Amino acid sequence: MAENKHQVLLDTLDNKPTDRILASFWHHFLQDERQQVLGYRDRNSIDKVIKLQQSFYDRYRPDFTKIMSDNFFLHPGVIDHTFESADDLKKIQHIDPKDPWITRQVAAIKAIVDHYDGEIGSFYNIFSPWYQLRLRFEIFEHDTEKIYRFFKEDAQTLANAFEILADDLIVLSTQLIKESGIDGIYLCVQQPQDSLISTKQWQQYVQPAEVKLLRAVQKVHDYNMIHICGFEGKRNRLGDYKNYPVKAFHWASYVENVSLKDGKKFFGDRAVMGGFENTENGVFYKGTKEEVQSEAKRLLIDNGRQGILLSADCSIPFDTDDARIAWVSEAANRSAG
Repeated sequence: MAENKHQVLLDTLDNKPTDRILASFWHHFLQDERQQVLGYRDRNSIDKVIKLQQSFYDRYRPDFTKIMSDNFFLHPGVIDHTFESADDLKKIQHIDPKDPWITRQVAAIKAIVDHYDGEIGSFYNIFSPWYQLRLRFEIFEHDTEKIYRFFKEDAQTLANAFEILADDLIVLSTQLIKESGIDGIYLCVQQPQDSLISTKQWQQYVQPAEVKLLRAVQKVHDYNMIHICGFEGKRNRLGDYKNYPVKAFHWASYVENVSLKDGKKFFGDRAVMGGFENTENGVFYKGTKEEVQSEAKRLLIDNGRQGILLSADCSIPFDTDDARIAWVSEAANRSAG
């Protein structure tokens, strides 16, 4: 009898041998970035995404899911204030555990996970404190440099804000794991893309909040994953994440030029996820069925099978034919043995 996909996911994350390889790909369900942030205030938008996520599962039967946080991108404290200087970041304060941003989020994810009826496991997308603040300035002000100006102006005030955000993200993540049925969070991180911010400064002012968040969530359930985001070609120093307290690692193998096999060794033989390019130039998006399946087989031949989940470097283009997911899973398991 074939193993239950949900149990296979947990066994894979535990680096155990399994009788199948799991594959999953994901994209956003809302195209408007402001709606991705503010949608939690609109029950119709929440219901829309729930139904789209449920329909996605019904139509394409992914082996597991990374549930997108559309409608709930950013902490209310990040979006409800104006920030003209670094000192204004002191406006960011804790929210009540019963704030709609938390309660509606937990209820929405529970509705999605309940729909799986225990057949598959899932992660939930959470943006790190640094990522949240960066997205706030990019989405609402179209200012990609503001966070770096604030960092140079008063890094400690940013670090204090990150600490507050981490605390509330711990509350959110704990409720999600205990009440919605996800197996863990998928924490999106990305290092500053400004060479004037040194590794030492990143370690002093940004990293502590991320590690604090992950350490706390690992105590709730230790099946959490870190996504070292290389979206749109952003580069990261992978070595700076080697000691992060997570069960599995996901990075942009095409951007960083680090294979699954090499990354697995680099991260202490913990479980890894990825393999496919996520852009419109990648074989998953534009290749024929034969080309996609050939790439899936190559990835397993080159990188091994144990402790590996197949996916893309990051979210795939919105208009991707999701039927391709089954092509990858089919090829991966036809080549077993």
